Amino acid sequence: MNELEYAGKIKGMKTLKQMIESKDVVPASQLAKNKAAAEAQEKAFEEAARSEESHRKTKISTGKVEGRDHWTREPYIGD
Repeated sequence: MNELEYAGKIKGMKTLKQMIESKDVVPASQLAKNKAAAEAQEKAFEEAARSEESHRKTKISTGKVEGRDHWTREPYIGD
C-alpha cells in the first residue's frame, strides 16, 4: 500500500451523483415508484376494458315499435 499514489481524477469519469442527475443511473427507489405506477396504469386499463365490455351489453329503450319495446345502443363518444 505504500507504493500507491493519488494520480488525480480519471478524465471522463463521473461521480454517482452526476450520473443520477444526468439520468444515466436510476435509483432503486425511483424504479420501485415507476413499477408501482405502471401496475396502477395497467389495473386502470383493465378496469376500463371491463367497464367498456359491460357498457356494450347495456341496452337503452328508445320507445315502442308495434306494441313492443325497440332497443338500441347509445353511440360511444370517447374523450
